[in-house]
Amino acid sequence: MDIADKVYSFMKSSNDKNRFVPTVQQVAEELNIAEHEVNVAIEQLKESGRIKIVDIPRKTTIEFVN
Repeated sequence: MDIADKVYSFMKSSNDKNRFVPTVQQVAEELNIAEHEVNVAIEQLKESGRIKIVDIPRKTTIEFVN
């Protein structure tokens, strides 16, 4: 499982359990990786269509596509 898969799994399970997506910092701490790596993984997930990021004033949401 690559970093993007780990980030996706953690964010999705956290969203399913807590009804919110963890911050980049929380993901990095949980997976013991750098925040930069989380940002790169999120960008990869977005480009591959696995997540959709919706920016609304004062709030950013992530939708899980699959």
